[in-house]
This record gives sequence, structure tokens and C-alpha cells, in this order.
Amino acid sequence: MADRYDDSVKNRAASRLRGQSRSRNSQRAASGNTRYTASKGKTTSYGSARSNGYNNRRKDDNGSNYGIVIGLAAAVIIVAAGLFILLKSELTGGDSSGRVEESTLAATEVYDPNIIHDDIYIDVSSFAPDAGLVNINGMNREQVKAAIEATYNWNLTVNNTNPSMDDFLMPELSRSDETAETAKAETAAEQADNDGSEQTVQVDDPYAGITIRPEKTLFAIPDLIALNLDEMVEQIFADCEEKAEQKIEESSETESEETSASQAVSADYALALPDFTAQITDYMSQLAVVWKMSPKNGDITSYDSSSGEFVFGGSVDGYEVNASATAAKVMEAINGHKYDASIDADGSKISASVSSIKDKYQTIGSFTTNTTANSVRNGNIKRAAAAINGTVLQPGEEFSFNETVGQRTEEKGYGGAPAYNEGEVVTEVGGGVCQVSSTLYNAVFRAGLTTTYRRSHTFAPTYVTPGTDATVSWPGPDYKFVNNSDHAIGIRAWYEDQTMNVQIYGIRILPEGVSWELVSEKATDLPVPAAQIITEGEESEGSAGSEWQAYKIIHNADGTTEKVKDHYTHYSGHTPKKYAADIAASLAAESAAVAATDENGETIADQNESSSAEAVSSEEDTGSAADQSSSEETQAETADEVIVAGPSLPQTDGQADIPEGPVPQFGGSAVDEGLIGEGPAVNG
Repeated sequence: MADRYDDSVKNRAASRLRGQSRSRNSQRAASGNTRYTASKGKTTSYGSARSNGYNNRRKDDNGSNYGIVIGLAAAVIIVAAGLFILLKSELTGGDSSGRVEESTLAATEVYDPNIIHDDIYIDVSSFAPDAGLVNINGMNREQVKAAIEATYNWNLTVNNTNPSMDDFLMPELSRSDETAETAKAETAAEQADNDGSEQTVQVDDPYAGITIRPEKTLFAIPDLIALNLDEMVEQIFADCEEKAEQKIEESSETESEETSASQAVSADYALALPDFTAQITDYMSQLAVVWKMSPKNGDITSYDSSSGEFVFGGSVDGYEVNASATAAKVMEAINGHKYDASIDADGSKISASVSSIKDKYQTIGSFTTNTTANSVRNGNIKRAAAAINGTVLQPGEEFSFNETVGQRTEEKGYGGAPAYNEGEVVTEVGGGVCQVSSTLYNAVFRAGLTTTYRRSHTFAPTYVTPGTDATVSWPGPDYKFVNNSDHAIGIRAWYEDQTMNVQIYGIRILPEGVSWELVSEKATDLPVPAAQIITEGEESEGSAGSEWQAYKIIHNADGTTEKVKDHYTHYSGHTPKKYAADIAASLAAESAAVAATDENGETIADQNESSSAEAVSSEEDTGSAADQSSSEETQAETADEVIVAGPSLPQTDGQADIPEGPVPQFGGSAVDEGLIGEGPAVNG
């Protein structure tokens, strides 16, 4: 009985050792052996006592029966406990093993793939030699990226070594990047004025493919390591997630061995420094374009408003960056882990011409248009002309009418003048400035410069031939052209004696002896639009639309002429306005009633009937003799009235020579002076 008890105690102690560390197993084993040895000793001593007391057994029979019962009960309890422990051990695979399995299952159920759950070490020595291993346990993607970036310091710059830095002007790289607000406003204006023909010319823009935004003196190279980290970090997380799905719980012995081996930490991932040669080469090629400075050969630089003359500058050498040599310097710094290096760009000067070119400057294009007698409109034209007068454009620079003149407001001195708004005659602040942009367009054309954006009016203008106009409004449409010459050009613009004048000042663009002219011919007449039925206001007859073909006339040095199609323009007709039949009849009746009533409100027909009755009564009283006398007097009075009415007209061949009145002209009325066919509130 004692042997069974000790065996069960031994088994129970052994079952507690499963799944625990090796050191703790040894401790438990020593304790179990001691207890187990003590039990055997008792067992042994318990057998000797029984032999010595055999003769007295019958003597103590009643006491021993009670002992047997108690022993049997204790044995049953011990056996039952042993069976329970054994059964539980078989079902769970061991007490500690069961707890590990349950813990692993719970961890699997709450596994978050966006966080690293194990000790994962990253080797970043390829780009940070002095950095140790980075443990990313418990980090998300952004934290992992930040931990890697913390191991190095990136502040790599390239310096502009242009010796003529004071004369260098950075190009406007953001010129083509219109703000959303401006683009939206221009789009809305163009949609409302959708009948005007649009002319757009794309010119070669040397900065079209530039993605970098360097400063004038230096270029901060973007952190290329950080730009590549996202891909690296994503790969690490993908690998960890795959391993977590394949993870298998190991036995206590294997776990114990792994725990011992894990004391020697090694890198799970080693990040390699990517080859940045292609990116650096591209950056330096772009930098060479941005930092290139063409030599200045004494071109005009500004305008002196006091003298009315353009100011010429001195000769200044140009500068260009050697892209390949500079890229090699940058790559040397990167491969040497010198991410905070300041590198001087390799470059060379472009010698300027020492000979003066002042004598080569001349007026290369001009145009004049006649204005109306409307003083307010002429005042608007004068202000807009003054705004563009003296403008200097460097080679490749684009002119914008709206950017140069700005918004036309009363605060700037612009007044209300006739303009069209959706086909209606309105008074618009800044009305008339379209004549300035149209005159400028014709001068630019004759100079050989390139117009990059032009829009015609919705309705045909009167101050230039239809097809040769350029409408403007704020914020759009605009008029733009580019200086496609090799030298700076200047604009002269002024208003004088009801004329608008523009001259382009520069060095000839067209070959010597060659000139351009812009002419336009009507291609077709368009029908008058369908009448609009109105219930108030005044009726109008409307007008027909038209389409025009514009030609570039090239006068060659040998006396020959070429006629080349340039652009095609559509103009809308004015919509007639007519009353409905019932309203027209009602208005006609009202007009007839007004015409039949004198200023005293009496009906003219009743007065005529009263006069006739009095004449009949007088004839009856006086007789035929009086009638004859009255008739003669009446004739004399009539003759006197003719004489008194005014001097007799000179007679020629028995007929009166009646002088002709003025021939009415379109736009000649006080209201329509200088009107052009505009869209929504266009300041033409």
C-alpha cells in the first residue's frame, strides 16, 4: 500500500516537469528523488515492523480491522487521483504543453500583420557603417522606417559655382503650374464665351521636363535612401507575416535549445545600398538646364520712362554646368557614406561677344488702329497701353497681357465703357482694352514672334479686320506670346489722337529683306439666329454671323509673295428680339391711340368732324359768292405760308438738289461706339 502511494507521488512530481526550463527540471528532480527515497525508507521500515508483530496480530484484531478500512479508503483516493492526473496528461499532452498550446492559439487569434511580433534584427551597415543592428519588435511600418532613417544623416547638396551669380536670373519653373483657383476661373470664362475661336501654339519649352526645384545658389538632393525604404520595409513585413502563418510550436526540449542558442544575436535582414547612379545622373542633367545662363551681349535690360528709351546693358559671360562630372562627384560622396557633403558643381563659362549690338536694334514690328470719340473708352485704352509700354522680354520669356496689365478696376482709373456681355450691350469697367491687345497681336505677328494663346471675340470687331483680333478679359481669356528670338525685345505702346499704337523693338528675327503681313478674308456669311421672343424691352433686327480665313502674307527679298493659311475664325450673329403676336398687337393699338390724341387729351378725329360741320354751316349762310371770295383768300394765305416757311431752294433743271445726310455706320451711335463682339463682360 505504501509502495503504491510513493509511486503515485513520484509520477505526479514528474508530470509537473513537462514544458519547463532545464534548470528548473533539475531542481524538481532532486526534490522528487529525496521524497521518493524517503518513501522507500519508510517502506522498508514498514515491512520489518510487520514481521516482528505477527504474534500479536490476533491480540489487536479489532484495531487492525479499523486500520485496514482506513488504508483501503486512502488507496482508492490515491488511485483515483493518479488516474485523473494521468488522463488529463494524456488529453493535453502534458500540463505545461497544454498551456503553451492554448497561449499560442490565443496569440494567433489576435495576430496583427501591421506590427512586428518577434525580435527581428536589421543590418543597416551598408549605408550606416557605425550603426548597430536595429531591433524592430513591436513596430509598425512607419516606425520601422523612422528607426532606419535615424541611423544616418542625409544633407547632400550641390552648389552653383557661376561666377556671374549677380547677373543670373532663375527661370520660372512654376510658370506652367497654374493655381486651381485661376484655372477654374479661366475655364468658367471660356465656357461662357464659347463662340470665340481659340488659337494655341505650343513652343519648345526647355523647362517642360524639369521635376526638381533647386534654388539659385544650391540644390538639396532628395534623400534617396528614404525614397527606397518603403519597398524594403514592405518586403520585411511580408516575410514576417508569411513566417507567422507557418510557425509550428516546438517541444520543450527544442525550445530550451533555441533559448540557449538565441543568446548569440544575428541579423535577420541586411539592407543593401541601392545604386543611385541613374537618379543622380538625371538630377544633374536637369540642374544643368536650370542653372544654364546664356551670355548677355549688350542687349536691352530695362526701360527709362523719363527719356522714353530702352537701357542697354554691358556684356556678361554665360555659364553652364557639366552634368556628368558633377554626377560623378555626387556618387563618390554617396558611396563613401558622406551623405552630408557639400559638393561644388563642375561648370564652365560661355564667353559673351565683346562687340556692341546696340546699332542692330530697331523696330521690327508695328501696328496702329483707330479708336472712337468715346473719352472714357479712350481713357481705358490709354491706361492699358501705358501698362505694357516699356516691357522687356528676355529670350524664351512669355508675355501675358493679364499678368502685365492686371485687373481693370475703378481704383486703377478704368471707367465704364460699352462692351458686349452675352450678346447684350452693357457698360463695363475697362471696356475698350481689347483694342490694345488686338493692336499688340498684329505688331507681334509682323515682328516674326510667336503667339502662344489668342482668342477671338464672339462677335465681329470693327477696329480691326475680323479674324485679326485678340480679346482679353479678367481673369481670362488672355493674350500671350513668347520671345522666340536670341535677344531681348522691348514693347512700345501708346495712345494718341484717337489712335492706338504698338511697336516691337529688337534685333531682326526674320531674314533680311523678308516681312510678314496678316490679312483676313470673309469665307462665308452665317444666317441670322432665330428670334428671341420677349415680353418687355425693345425689339431688334439682329445680324448675321460670319467666318473668316486669315492668311500670312510673306514678302520675300526677291520681290515674290507667298500666301499661307494661318487660322480660321468664327463669329456669331446677334439674336433678333421680337414680341409675341398678341403683345405686338396690343402695343400697336396703344401706339395708334396715342397718335390719335393731341396734347390736351382730345381726340383728333372729333376735332376734324367739328371743323367740317362749321364749314358747311358757313357755306349755307354766305352763298356762292362768299364761297368764291373765301377760296381766293385762302389761296393767298397758303402762298404766304410757303414763302414764310423758309428760303427757296436753288433749282437745277427744274429739280431740288437735296443734300444727302450722313451714311450710318456700324458702331457709330453714341451707345455702340467702339463695340466689339465680346463674350461675358469682356473689356473690349
